[in-house]
Amino acid sequence: MIPQVQRIESVLPLSQPRQTGLQVEGLNLALAGVTVLDGVGLSLGKTGVTSLIGPSGAGKSTLLRCINGLHQSWQGQIALAGRDIRHWQGGWDQLRRHVGLIAQKPCVFPESIRANVVFGIKGWRQRRRAGALVEETLRQAALWDEVSERLAVSAETLSLGQQQRLCIARALAIKPGLLLLDEPTASLDPRSKQLIEKTIQMLAQSMPVLCVTHDLDQARRLGGDVVFMCDGRVIEQASSEQFFEQPQRLESREFLNWNVCECIAT
Repeated sequence: MIPQVQRIESVLPLSQPRQTGLQVEGLNLALAGVTVLDGVGLSLGKTGVTSLIGPSGAGKSTLLRCINGLHQSWQGQIALAGRDIRHWQGGWDQLRRHVGLIAQKPCVFPESIRANVVFGIKGWRQRRRAGALVEETLRQAALWDEVSERLAVSAETLSLGQQQRLCIARALAIKPGLLLLDEPTASLDPRSKQLIEKTIQMLAQSMPVLCVTHDLDQARRLGGDVVFMCDGRVIEQASSEQFFEQPQRLESREFLNWNVCECIAT
């Protein structure tokens, strides 16, 4: 059972005008009778990276699935660029073309590298320029220089780090307006982690990026904003510098000092 703690109003209501890429207000979700998200609120700008941190079981991955439309039984409000996702034109499938979700474990198809990149492309106009799109997205994912001479090779021959960057390229190929990443560098070698972090920072210059991470050093390196969740609630949202240097909540300070959070009321 989630302990009763002081509710935290961390974002502006959706009714207040603000140019945002993503705004979540009063998001609640119960799965199998257990409350997983409880009044979650957060806001992302039109560009920039936001690290989503917190202990295991805080609801971070579940939040991403709600934003992406994989969970649909939630209550509350989620808006992308001011548009309610429940009324997205074309429904949930079209929403997922606008919101890219990269899982912790890379999932590549048993096809060529090129086929993986263009997998989600529809329509003859897009496929006519598929060659240019493959190069563009692989460059954005910092993978082109490593695979440009073997695009016909199976994607399964790539290392885990390369496969994760290929998944990012595949998501970028359909031109998403928001990118969600769920621990994208977990279990990767330091070089792959560094490349993906640089890719995230580059992509965040043109779109909002929300990245779940358990690596606090990574959240520092990425910069941007930090959202701290615990027990299904957003405890604090602040700039990375402010959060790590002067956290405002007792729960945040406990988590940074001890990597645990009792979420006691203050």
